[in-house]
Parts: sequence; structure tokens; C-alpha cells
Amino acid sequence: MSASESLPGVIFVMIGPGGAGKNAIMRAIIAGSRSIRQLPTATTRPMRPDEKQGREHHFVSRVIFRHMLRDGQLLEHQEVTPGKYYGIPRQLVIDCLQAGKARIADIEVLGAQKLATAFPQNVVQIFVTVPGAKIDAQLNVLEERMRLRADTITDIDSRLQRAKEIELPYQSRCDHIVVNDRLSSAIEATRQIIEAEMAARRLQEAAS
Repeated sequence: MSASESLPGVIFVMIGPGGAGKNAIMRAIIAGSRSIRQLPTATTRPMRPDEKQGREHHFVSRVIFRHMLRDGQLLEHQEVTPGKYYGIPRQLVIDCLQAGKARIADIEVLGAQKLATAFPQNVVQIFVTVPGAKIDAQLNVLEERMRLRADTITDIDSRLQRAKEIELPYQSRCDHIVVNDRLSSAIEATRQIIEAEMAARRLQEAAS
């Protein structure tokens, strides 16, 4: 499929470092919307107690993930943390966009970049970050939040390194930035962004 094809659907991609609150914001958006659902990505990490197969992710073994990769079923894939692979199922994205659906997803930087490149008219990138005038200050906030939620030292170190080198520098390339200082305010800011984007698309469709 050519990326230049006109597709009616839209995918809102939540991007940001671990501890920024992307998933909490995304869950609130989904809970408050009749039409927006999560775009499930494929992952080899274990399913968490509050998750459901096929809703947040397609939880697969490493063997199945390798088969998906070999068969060209993934638009992109990354090892986000050691031993935990994520990938975007190509056909699922195409089906959603062709059907005119609105989807939201938590996708890491490189995946978001490839998705936006493949479907530039259908992807809205929303970067979620934490307060702090400089990257070092933001990293301190992220570390504190990860310690409060009892992440392991290994995971914290790995995520902080990704945040410093890859994620935080990417925010200037996103369509919108949401600073999660207070969760309720960040949720409302994200909701307003989505509503404005959806309204603009409806106007564009009506004018075409």
C-alpha cells in the first residue's frame, strides 16, 4: 500500500520516556471515548494482571515474534528493554485506517517514526514528558517516579539511558507535547488535542 493513498482513519501515537505517564493518560482517554480504542502491538513481554490478550497487545512468544518478523508481518520492531521485543503488525494498521477507525497507541520512538513515515497523513504524534527546564531535571523526575512504582534498578537504568539518548530529544519532532505535571491536567490536555485533530479531519472530509 502506498503511503500517499487517502485513508480515513487516524492513529494517535503516545510517545515518551518510561515514567512519564503515557499509559495512564491513554487509559483515561479510552475510558472516556466511545470511538477511540487502543491499537494493539505485538510484544514478547509477559501480560500484566490488568491487561487482556488482543486489547493492549498481542502477547506472543519470541519464536512467534521471529516468525512474524520473517514473514514481513511487522511494520517495524525493536528490543525496547533487554529481552522484551515490540512490533507493529502491518495489516492491523492498514485495516484500521481503511475502516476509518480512530486508534491510540503507546509506541516507542523508532516505531513511531516509522509509522509516521509510512502513513504521514494518518498519524498524530503526542509526546508525553515530565516537568523540568533541562533534560537532567526531567531525568530526576522520571527516576523518582520509577522508584515509586518499584521498578527494578536494571529497568530504571535502562529506561533512563533511553530517555536521555533517544526519547527526550525526539519531542521536538512530534505534533504535540503534553507535560504531565498533574495527571488530570495532562489527560485533559491530551483529550483537547485529540478532539481538535478529529474536528479538523471532519472539516477536511466535508470540504473534499
